[in-house]
Amino acid sequence: MLLKSRGSGAYAKVYLDGELVRSIDLNAVALPYEFTVESSRGYNRVLAEHGRISVIEADCPDHLCIKQGAIENDAIPIVCLPHRLVIRIEGAGP
Repeated sequence: MLLKSRGSGAYAKVYLDGELVRSIDLNAVALPYEFTVESSRGYNRVLAEHGRISVIEADCPDHLCIKQGAIENDAIPIVCLPHRLVIRIEGAGP
């Protein structure tokens, strides 16, 4: 099976310039919350919800990271190339 279910202890890993800046246990998110990832290239506003994560605002030119929508498994990461941001869902363990 290629996809991990939401009940598998999935963690959202947020990388900026290849460095891990945040790890979120998506199954432990009781109430949705937002946070901003900023760099000299711009910003991405991220929404963490129970079992899923998405980029909801960014100042990049194409907004592909926003248009992708929320991810719930490890099939396809969210990528913002102009800001060098990658959000991927990984299996159990921080």
